Amino acid sequence: MLWYAFRDPRTPFALKVASLLAGLYLVSPFDLIPFAVPFLGVVDDLVVVPLVVSLVAGRLPPAAREAAGDRADRWIARWFRRPLLAALVILGVLVAIWAGLLYLAYRYVIG
Repeated sequence: MLWYAFRDPRTPFALKVASLLAGLYLVSPFDLIPFAVPFLGVVDDLVVVPLVVSLVAGRLPPAAREAAGDRADRWIARWFRRPLLAALVILGVLVAIWAGLLYLAYRYVIG
């Protein structure tokens, strides 16, 4: 939704900057709480980004929010016909990546 709102000319510049910063924070290697802290290093991404997204979405002009929401719903309906299956595939890929990283860490760092 924020992607479509970002491209909408009715969206204020400050909200565009906030949504851009939320996306950059999500992919940046710098976090408020580093990943080295067990559990909390991941939780800050799971808390900060959705919080910023909900704040930005709540402050969008109603016309821009509705148009962006409709476009996002159409995109989801087109690409995720079975949302549970899509979530399971994404979760499976993430688990496979973590398992591979743990295997490599065990093999080359620990063992």
